[in-house]
Amino acid sequence: MRNFRSIGGAFVAVAAAAAVAGIAGLSAAPAHADGPVQVKSRMGDVCLDAPDGSWLTAVVVNPCNGSDSQRWNQNGEQLESVAFAGNCLTSPNEDRWTAHLGPCLNWYNQHWNPQPNGHIMISLDGCLTVLGGPNPGTWVSTRFCGGDVDQGWDLVA
Repeated sequence: MRNFRSIGGAFVAVAAAAAVAGIAGLSAAPAHADGPVQVKSRMGDVCLDAPDGSWLTAVVVNPCNGSDSQRWNQNGEQLESVAFAGNCLTSPNEDRWTAHLGPCLNWYNQHWNPQPNGHIMISLDGCLTVLGGPNPGTWVSTRFCGGDVDQGWDLVA
């Protein structure tokens, strides 16, 4: 007769090791650039742009031009505007439809995590999304993560 208790124990040990390895793999964040980056949409040659430093002004996509309004510093999980230092990309709340600049307070709605597949996920469970085509001035927001090109981004040094 086989000893099922030892087989079950071995299975539990292997499953636990796999779970720990899986969790470690999921929590690994992509490397951060040493300097400012442009956040370029995979929809075309458009970049995340903070055209105005006014608090709560919508962040949009515009043709990539390398200006400071399109450059972002990765400070931990925050994306801080180079043009408007001290202001970070902030996800919308129930009162707002668009992503916007807000004071860098390290709040949950400023925690952005670039993923290997091009998604930039917010800790609130959503992905940075272009709300329409790659036309100049198009707003960005967060939506449930899917496989659409409007949620694809590249961080370009």
